[in-house]
Amino acid sequence: MRSSERHQLKQDQFAAATTETLDWAVEHRNTVVIVGTIVAVVLLLLVGGFYYQQNREQKASALLGEALQLYEAPIVPAGTPATAGVTTFNSVSDRAKAASNKLVEVADKYGRTDSGSMSTYFLGLCAEDMSDNVKAEEYFKKASDSGNKDLAALAKSALASLYHDTGRDQLAIDTYKQLIDKPTNTVPKPSAQLALADLYAAKDPAQARKLYEDVQKENADNPIGQLAVSKLQALK
Repeated sequence: MRSSERHQLKQDQFAAATTETLDWAVEHRNTVVIVGTIVAVVLLLLVGGFYYQQNREQKASALLGEALQLYEAPIVPAGTPATAGVTTFNSVSDRAKAASNKLVEVADKYGRTDSGSMSTYFLGLCAEDMSDNVKAEEYFKKASDSGNKDLAALAKSALASLYHDTGRDQLAIDTYKQLIDKPTNTVPKPSAQLALADLYAAKDPAQARKLYEDVQKENADNPIGQLAVSKLQALK
């Protein structure tokens, strides 16, 4: 078949298909209108949902910012003269309590936003500052289940540290190894390696040395490699 004939055949097929489609649309015009309306409504819902979620995220982010300003406020001795426009606290515990009140509001109102998930992590840090390790572990575990892998890694790192501080070293070791196997932007591999090596340093210097040496070799041209060298030198 010549090229011109193939081209004409395609045109004829297209015309036939178009005619059939138009005939079907005329016969089923009510169905077409209904389907078209449904599609339009779905699109409107999707667009509306997007802007609604964006608006919620903006509000959550603003509220989280207020909470973090409290969390980072200066600690000053009792009796220190107040400075206009500067919030201060007399203890880490008092500061954590004030930040927690605001963070709970973020988590309760905007739990399904990124800022809401982030607030859960900071609630864990605040609980630690208030010496409530049980609550801190609860918050960190919840944050570690976040769909955001960077936030989840931060929470797991905090969990590992908490496990070590509460005498559960094997859980800490297992968690650090998970972080080493699956590094993220927030907890890169050398950071997890150094944390695990620091844990080993007092109880298993040989394991610590190996980790420090690995970090040194893999990061020879950057500051974290130099940090590994200094830790090797300090290792007994």
